[in-house]
Amino acid sequence: MFTRETAPKVLTDEQLDAIHAQGLRLLAEVGTDVLQEDARKLLEQHGCRVDGDRVYWDSDFVLEQVAKAPASFRLKARNPERSVVIGDGSPVYTQVGGSPFVSDLDQGRRSGTIADHDRLVKVSHAADVLTCMQSGTVEPMDLPPTSRHLDVDISTIRWSDKPYVAYGTSGPKTADAIELATIVHGGRAAIEAEPVLMVVVNPNSPLIWDTRMVETLVTAAEANQPIVVTPFLLAGGTAPVSLAGGLSLEVAETLSGVALAQTVRPGVGCLLGSFYTPLDMRTGSPAFGMPEAVLAILAGRQLADRYDLPYRGGGAFASANSVDAQAASESVMSLWGTMLAGTDFVLHAAGWLEGGLTASLEKLALDVEILRIFERMRQGIPTDDEAMAYDAIAEAGPGGMFLASPHTMNHFRDWLYMSPLFRTTDFAAWEQQGAPTGEREANAAWKRMLESYEDPGLDDGVRAELDAFVAKRKQEIPDFEE
Repeated sequence: MFTRETAPKVLTDEQLDAIHAQGLRLLAEVGTDVLQEDARKLLEQHGCRVDGDRVYWDSDFVLEQVAKAPASFRLKARNPERSVVIGDGSPVYTQVGGSPFVSDLDQGRRSGTIADHDRLVKVSHAADVLTCMQSGTVEPMDLPPTSRHLDVDISTIRWSDKPYVAYGTSGPKTADAIELATIVHGGRAAIEAEPVLMVVVNPNSPLIWDTRMVETLVTAAEANQPIVVTPFLLAGGTAPVSLAGGLSLEVAETLSGVALAQTVRPGVGCLLGSFYTPLDMRTGSPAFGMPEAVLAILAGRQLADRYDLPYRGGGAFASANSVDAQAASESVMSLWGTMLAGTDFVLHAAGWLEGGLTASLEKLALDVEILRIFERMRQGIPTDDEAMAYDAIAEAGPGGMFLASPHTMNHFRDWLYMSPLFRTTDFAAWEQQGAPTGEREANAAWKRMLESYEDPGLDDGVRAELDAFVAKRKQEIPDFEE
């Protein structure tokens, strides 16, 4: 259940063809601005027409390059047993990333710190369902913006031995992430042979590849580290208000990014990323969990399949400002689309609040529980003799009760999901317990996760080498970014 083969088809073959054709037409006739000179020269050498910053992409060239990207790839973890495969039919989840604020019931909403980042990594590492980490899960505002990427990548490496998405966001920052990875994994040749991290690149929609994102993409591709190419499409803002128009823009921007990556290094892993949500025209803010966004997630799966690319889509997105019924509804709607699409890689699968501005520990605990429920659903329905339970039914007979049945006693722990977070006590018992709300239960849940955290450790020699590199780079990095 919940595979790419069973994903609902929200686009007919004719509609898929039309969106594909318009995406290529946009690249060929409208073009994209590529604000990085070396990339423009490279594309011109491969037959694309260049006029100033504008690149007009030859359709045959784009499709030829995209075909070089693998349909799946393995991402090696520091602990090899935690390595994951992106594109093999099993979803890979990460926690929230990029939030400037952090919140919990104890201290409220506040600017993030490196201590908050460490704690979020530990809680996320303790969550078995989160099989990949995201560096920069919260922005440490107590550290200089020019060098904090080093600290959050180190935090992710130190407190978790799962694979991860590097902080990235520029060529030099991506180069630093790659250098840290070479120290951990035994050199540049080792990580080029088997990638160990991913980076996310977001074209500046509509149709601009800015210098930072191009350099991030090129730096990652040169090192053979996979790239999650994700247009940031807001219907009525950075994308047309029509879903079909937005999807054609997604095709144009994603395929151009993948094509550029393959031109730099044929065979580097690339994902088709879908991030499309409408703007609420009353406020101008993104409205997550709305029907258009869910349809876009499902349509993105079909587009990824057309190009035989792994698919990044969805997440536990919420516009809500608190962990309440709105947050739950928005997140579950987004996750339903994510699961039904058989999504390969899910960024922001837990902890996203306030449109991504806040990393909420209570929301993270709630989202992790929802993910576990979905994972149970992914197991499907077994129909072997024991599961069919004929003998148990015959023994109980008409009007019988299965509560004390040996069949029930033997299997209920394995076959009935009993949430450790969601309670089913009656009102009187709930009231006697202090009438705990879901948010209070989630507060206790993330603290239990933190208590269960097991430090994976880090070799002293490796840690010393990492620290030396970070100290050296902090001396070299200017105080202000240009």
